[in-house]
Formats: sequence, structure tokens, C-alpha cells
Amino acid sequence: MTPEQVTKLKSWAIALFSGGIACFYMAYQYALPVKGIAEPPPAFAPYLFGGIGIVSFIAAAILWRKSAKSGVAPATTDLSGPQGRIVIVLLVLGVIALAGSYLVDYVVHDENLALALSVGLLAVMAVCFVTAGKIGRNIRKAASAGALKE
Repeated sequence: MTPEQVTKLKSWAIALFSGGIACFYMAYQYALPVKGIAEPPPAFAPYLFGGIGIVSFIAAAILWRKSAKSGVAPATTDLSGPQGRIVIVLLVLGVIALAGSYLVDYVVHDENLALALSVGLLAVMAVCFVTAGKIGRNIRKAASAGALKE
């Protein structure tokens, strides 16, 4: 297994673990009693999200164990160059946009404007994270190609 494959396996494992946590949170939210006159959620919703969370945790553990048993160190990304600084800036901007999409409800009191701002900030976050990931992958590919030539 190549270092790039180990890195990809570990990133999938981390993503599945994070998805499992999100599913458990959703299961918890659906399990809470409904207050007010809202329509109650389906009775199977907490079990559905809890089951998806458990499956995500199991898949993450399998991928993590597979990458650990390979004996190959994951590929590293050197972020000290100019492209690395761009990656760091994009990640910081993405986190700021994510926090802003959460906090926009406390600042803007018009629901339609708050929804539009929140969706716009989430789109900015997605673009920043995807772009940073692609630049980071290109940095790793260039580093591994340079190591192969030497």
C-alpha cells in the first residue's frame, strides 16, 4: 500500500467517524420529546440515525485498522511553501464561514435574509474546504513525484 493510499484510508476513517457522531446527535435530537404543537417525528427516526451511526463507527474502525496494519506511514503534506499557506488560509476562511453560518441567526432578525446568508456562507465554506483539499492533494502528488525522481 502506498503512503497516498494510507492517507486516503485514514481520511475516510476520520470522515466516517465524524459522520457517526453527527448521526448519534441526530438520533438524540429525534429522541427528545416534542414541545409545542409541532408534528412529532417518525418513531423509527432515532433508531435509523443510531444504526447509521453505529455502522459508520464500525466502518471507520475497520478502515483505521487496515491502514494501521499496512505498516506504511501516511503521506505528509508540506504546508511551508506558498501553496501550503494558501491551503491554511482557505481552511481558516472555511471555518470562519462555518461559524458565521451558525451565528447569522443571532445577528440578522429577518428570516429570509438569515437563510440566504446562512446558505451563502455554507457554500463559501464548501468551496474553501474542497479547494484546500485539492491543493493539498496536488502538493502531496508533487512531493511524491519529486521523491521518485531522486
